[in-house]
Amino acid sequence: MNRPHAPGTGNSAFWWLVAVSALVRGAAAYGICCLALASYDAVRAHGMAAVWSSDPNLLPGLFLLAVTAVGIGAAAWSLGRSAWHTRGFARQVRGHLTAPSPRLAAAARRAGIGGRLVVLGAAAPFALTYGVLRPRVLLTTGLAATLSGAELAAVLSHEREHLRSRDPLKNVLARAIPARHFYLPALARLRERFTAGRELAADRAALASHGTGPLADALLKVTEGPAWAAASPSAAMSTGALLEARIAQLETGTEPPPPAAGRRPGLYTLAGGLLLGSATAWSAIIVAHYMPQCTPGLA
Repeated sequence: MNRPHAPGTGNSAFWWLVAVSALVRGAAAYGICCLALASYDAVRAHGMAAVWSSDPNLLPGLFLLAVTAVGIGAAAWSLGRSAWHTRGFARQVRGHLTAPSPRLAAAARRAGIGGRLVVLGAAAPFALTYGVLRPRVLLTTGLAATLSGAELAAVLSHEREHLRSRDPLKNVLARAIPARHFYLPALARLRERFTAGRELAADRAALASHGTGPLADALLKVTEGPAWAAASPSAAMSTGALLEARIAQLETGTEPPPPAAGRRPGLYTLAGGLLLGSATAWSAIIVAHYMPQCTPGLA
């Protein structure tokens, strides 16, 4: 009997990532520009001694500027690495493309994928969804040769869920956001929950359409994929580390709870938030003192 497809935690974790990032960046964007100008004016007027001897002291503001700069650099580095690995991934795929067999083309049409299916001539049995702007489903000839018709339909249904949710794009952003806010390590935990949650949600989509047997049999035949594919954040694919959770979901029909994260990430996030919050509050005093025109009501 097919089970209903529940939404799960994957997209919830992703939107929490986006919400926290937007809140932090939205609150700081205007103030950071004013803070940089205020610090510059103070140093220009009183020399470098103003950094530690001015009243109000500039050090908390400079600390906030430094943390912001490091975060922007880390996010840019993450996006740059994503672009580099995506380019390498595309190069590997282009070099081994093959035309889909009539069987694969027909299965893709039935799954609602149609022209989004890409077939890779490779013996390794794996499948994934890739592409930031226009996602596609990649399936190897090695996997197609080992799957029955029902198993192939279950795999394509799984990948269609990644396609529908634009998970490759979300993967890229889910890496860049924790890098941007490196002082909030709990965001990395949200990224992990997003990755696991989306794989489990894609499995539930396949379960709802094709039942437990075909998906369970397909899981035994699909491998993790080569390193060049796993390295690309623009490719939504499962890992061996998620296999236990996927099997547990097959057995129970419900998404298993995520493993306990421990207290340390939460404590570090609390400490980082308090430290940045204190620096931000002090920076507001700096701006109000040196550049009142940036502060509504004080200009």
